Amino acid sequence: MNAKRLILSPQDRGGIGKSFVATLLYDYLVEAKVKLKTFDLDHANSTFKRLVPEAEFIHTDVDAHKLAVLDRLVSALETVDTVLVDNRATGGSKLLEYIKDSRLTELQKTLQFDIVFVVIAVDDRDAISQAADVLDDYGKRVNWLVVKNYRDSTELKMFDESDTRKRLQDFGGIEVEVPCLSEVTKNRLQMLNLTVGKGRSSDKLHILDQSRCVRFHAYMQNQFDKARKLLVP
Repeated sequence: MNAKRLILSPQDRGGIGKSFVATLLYDYLVEAKVKLKTFDLDHANSTFKRLVPEAEFIHTDVDAHKLAVLDRLVSALETVDTVLVDNRATGGSKLLEYIKDSRLTELQKTLQFDIVFVVIAVDDRDAISQAADVLDDYGKRVNWLVVKNYRDSTELKMFDESDTRKRLQDFGGIEVEVPCLSEVTKNRLQMLNLTVGKGRSSDKLHILDQSRCVRFHAYMQNQFDKARKLLVP
């Protein structure tokens, strides 16, 4: 693999946990001492920037000919090793349009970075269909991290039995699992603008919430370690 990483989610589907997964990746990369820069593309909610204040905001609700504002994602790799991007709902198509327009996949070797597409796997036909469409276009041209989000159920039967999952595996996709975090704790983290990693030691949280964060964070560290070669330069 190349020396640097551009990590982003290409799905348009909202409400599948893209921002939460981005914060978990942020916690993992920070703990791995990766030289990191983060971006939030969600002009409506900016959930990621609330939880990760150092994230830079880029407004992507623009016409196609103005999508070069996303050049900042690439130029940031001149000073850091990894760029992590939190995309907005319905924003995946804009990112993909930018990647196509700039021929970013073809420039990976020249610019010495790898693109990592983060696919959020849930039992939702639209989300699975969108992932399939992206697979059709990008296949082996990018790296794939498949995040199975169990926040709403204990199994993902629709995804597990899908052709999309098989194709992701064929393209070398690495699967990790995100279990359900206590809704009470998750809501408190949101209210206090804390990631799970920061919640472990925050005196703003009850000790029981801190304890849940410790357990959850440790679990996610082990999960992301499965994909360490994709995530850590």
